[in-house]
Amino acid sequence: MNQVSAHPRSRIERLSRTWRHVLVVGTLLGLPAMFAWSSVWTATTVPPIFWGPVSFLLIGVTLFGAFILYRYARDRADMPGPGLDERERQLRDRAWILSYQVLSVVVVALVAALVVPVLGFGQPVTVDASLATAGALCLGV
Repeated sequence: MNQVSAHPRSRIERLSRTWRHVLVVGTLLGLPAMFAWSSVWTATTVPPIFWGPVSFLLIGVTLFGAFILYRYARDRADMPGPGLDERERQLRDRAWILSYQVLSVVVVALVAALVVPVLGFGQPVTVDASLATAGALCLGV
């Protein structure tokens, strides 16, 4: 059985669970918030000088959070088998299975959201450059 040390290995492990959740939510919402900000900004009278700094701040939140979360969770997903007991291996395997099930449901829902309007109602789906860029960046993060 693995022994968990009494001293946390990294600074993020010293944070409370609430602050770690805030970090994760900020990381996941930073890039979509930047796209929302860009869309809203074009329809307002906000001076152009604010668009760049706010956009880079939101992208920076995503990049900073992703880097911190990677350092925190770098080898936890792999969890090498030799150091695990039977219960820990079973928990690891169940977590992997659940994550792939959730991913499958999301992919099927997205495909269905595109297929039903196209095949069912004959509506074309138009993907312009800005939508394709937004999708590629969101998938990349």
